[in-house]
Amino acid sequence: MLSQLIFVAVFGALVQLVQASTGTTYSFKTISGCMTASGSAGTVPMALPTSSTSSTVSSILTNEEVTVPSIVRVTADAVTTTVLTQTAWTWTVTTTTIPTSTSWQGAQSIVATATWPVTVCTNSITPTTVTEYSGAFLPTPGQVTKLPTPFPTQVVCTTGITWFTYLLPTATSGSSTVTVTPTSTVNSPTTTTTIVEVYTSTAYESTVTSVTTSYRLATSISTFSTACEATTTTTFAAKCAPTNVIAGINDHGLVSGKYASNITVIYVPDEKYNDPSLCCQLCEDNEGCGGMMAGAAGFCGLLYVGAPNGGATCDFTFSYQTQSNVFPGQGLWVAAGCGEIDYTGSDGV
Repeated sequence: MLSQLIFVAVFGALVQLVQASTGTTYSFKTISGCMTASGSAGTVPMALPTSSTSSTVSSILTNEEVTVPSIVRVTADAVTTTVLTQTAWTWTVTTTTIPTSTSWQGAQSIVATATWPVTVCTNSITPTTVTEYSGAFLPTPGQVTKLPTPFPTQVVCTTGITWFTYLLPTATSGSSTVTVTPTSTVNSPTTTTTIVEVYTSTAYESTVTSVTTSYRLATSISTFSTACEATTTTTFAAKCAPTNVIAGINDHGLVSGKYASNITVIYVPDEKYNDPSLCCQLCEDNEGCGGMMAGAAGFCGLLYVGAPNGGATCDFTFSYQTQSNVFPGQGLWVAAGCGEIDYTGSDGV
């Protein structure tokens, strides 16, 4: 009986010295990928529709148990430090004189007024429009006038998310002593150190005024109310035919390049002009419009170049490039107005 009691006592002491706990940490990993589906039916979409799917899985990982000692904190006698030196600060100011100061003032120059027509049918008829094209058209060398097939029709994206739960088991055995020594500081200066700070101010003998000019466009909507016919005929410039607006060079789609100095642009808010052909003709109909850009995001931009003496100038407007990962018709659509637009080759992608 005595030996059994001794065994129980020793075993109980061991249980008190060893304590176990489990910590938890979390992380996640995301893997995403997209592929482009192609087809040949219908028309080439200017903007690729995108479908997305996602999946989530969980994983629990248990690390090996780690044994660490318990911490015993001991407080030592306090240590006091006496500071015998103090610092005094003084300031002086010096003045630097500069002969001339420039005062910049901003000014705005209205380059042109971009106008787009809106027809209101007073007899509730929605007319069918027949478009005719006139004038000469000379394609840009390498211009894609017939979109190749197959063409991209949709982007399919998938995302996989894995959640990781890490279990970190820890056992405490034994002890480790940490000594903490309190400190305090007493200021009892016997000497003084002086530091001189020098500040500099600036004075100008004269001031001249310089004007920097920013260029912008005004906008106007021309509303025309009439009793509409069932069929109407409109005439566009030949370069604005859907197959003639530049949408690709050598089987690659377009991205923007460089712009002229003093360039300014107006994005037409009427969504019907997101059609590149209509956007092209709108630039033709607006005096001073140097060129147009339409794009997959759905916009029509009319670009003007401000002349130094006011108004618009019909000069170099912008350049455009090809990009190998952009399909014709799914990047920019561009056309010249009264200005010059230049193709400058591939952008290297």
